[in-house]
Amino acid sequence: MRRYPSKEVRSPWVTRWLASVSRQLRPRGSHMFEPQLPPGLVEGRHTPLFGDTNLPDPLTVVHRTTVWASLHVQTGSVRYVDVAGSDPRDLRLEAGDSAVIAPGVDHQIEPSTDATFFVQFYRDPTDPPIGQASPLPAGSRRQSGPWVHRGKDLDSAEEILEMVTRQYADVVQDDLLEPFFKFGPDRLDWQAHIGSVADYWQHVVLLVPDYDIDVLEGHRHLHDRRAFTPALFDRWLQIFLDTVDGGWTGPNATLAKKRATGMSRAMANRFLGKGTWRPVEAGP
Repeated sequence: MRRYPSKEVRSPWVTRWLASVSRQLRPRGSHMFEPQLPPGLVEGRHTPLFGDTNLPDPLTVVHRTTVWASLHVQTGSVRYVDVAGSDPRDLRLEAGDSAVIAPGVDHQIEPSTDATFFVQFYRDPTDPPIGQASPLPAGSRRQSGPWVHRGKDLDSAEEILEMVTRQYADVVQDDLLEPFFKFGPDRLDWQAHIGSVADYWQHVVLLVPDYDIDVLEGHRHLHDRRAFTPALFDRWLQIFLDTVDGGWTGPNATLAKKRATGMSRAMANRFLGKGTWRPVEAGP
């Protein structure tokens, strides 16, 4: 099973993050380190109050944030565990306790059945508010993550895996799209999911053979559980286009955007009815 993301395909900003985190950790107790929020950050958006009945599936497995955050327990208790590093934290947070979460650090939480808690995200005061679109200069697209341009095309399996990883970092933090990733008691294996999506785009962009999954029908169970809407297709396609434009340039990047637009149109025609939704770029 491939790692998410593997060391070999770790983007430069993740490397810088980890270096920054290691510098900012300070001792707290015996064999325990507690990250501190960098000075100058301000509160951005925060999650709703989560509990046993509305805990999103992505939070039930090992995951990471893309920005600095803090977990705040209101009732019950939450076990917070860093799953990487030479001296990871294993904290039991009671009502009134909180813990800082550094970006890019794999972690997992285990709430008690009576726990309620929320996650507060932070941003640089010069950045647009988290969860809202940035002002768009003429002819440009939003780049929602702290990504850097790769300076190359989508010309290898590693670049495509990086692209999919960046895309889903935004998707699972989007209020409109995130609910479609609540997969019930089986939970979502993010490593497997990212790998499967990356395999699809390798097939589409790099012409890797032996991919025989019907992608459109593979989404039917999601539509049956929670009906797709035109706004949903708008948002998914915009995130995909922004992700590619924010990291890659070249014929393969252009092809990926063209195929994503075509796939979105085909899926909308199948589930919403022909002509119900059209990509913005397609015009009237």
